[in-house]
Amino acid sequence: MSIDNPGNFLDADNFSDNNNKSDSWKPVKINGNALFKKAIDILNITKTIGDLLPDDADNFASTKNLMMQNATIIPGKIKAALAVDVYSLMMENAVIIKVNMMELKDQLWACEYIENIEVKYLEVLEQEIDVFKKIFVAWVTSFDKASDLPDEWHLFNDPASFPQDDEPFDASDFFDNPDAGDED
Repeated sequence: MSIDNPGNFLDADNFSDNNNKSDSWKPVKINGNALFKKAIDILNITKTIGDLLPDDADNFASTKNLMMQNATIIPGKIKAALAVDVYSLMMENAVIIKVNMMELKDQLWACEYIENIEVKYLEVLEQEIDVFKKIFVAWVTSFDKASDLPDEWHLFNDPASFPQDDEPFDASDFFDNPDAGDED
């Protein structure tokens, strides 16, 4: 803990990517960076609320531990999604982000009714989650569906774009074929 940062909070600017400014104007990058900053805010608020909760080192599933697990996964998954331009991989990260955010929000109930944390503290986190959700929706809708590789699990893309044989998919020449994945 330092004098400049007595709460030992994370600063989103310490995690900025300065290596690829050529596509920083794209909505997916603009919204993704805003989402990352909001995720760091949520992580810091979660840490503050966690400091109000009893520390139960023997119970891995304590409210504090669950909240911190959910809040710490989210920024990393945002950065992982921003590092690739493959729709199905970005969507995979987006689903993990949503699930963890929803679980974090669910833990607010436990904070109030089991741990007796004052509602005014929980409302701050709930409001930040609502802002996060709006940025998240804008971010996900800016994903480029055309930039994708077939997902062997068939979750986020058109199964018709997959090879018809039973051989494992080889992505090495997928982008070399301009007609791959296009329907006539």
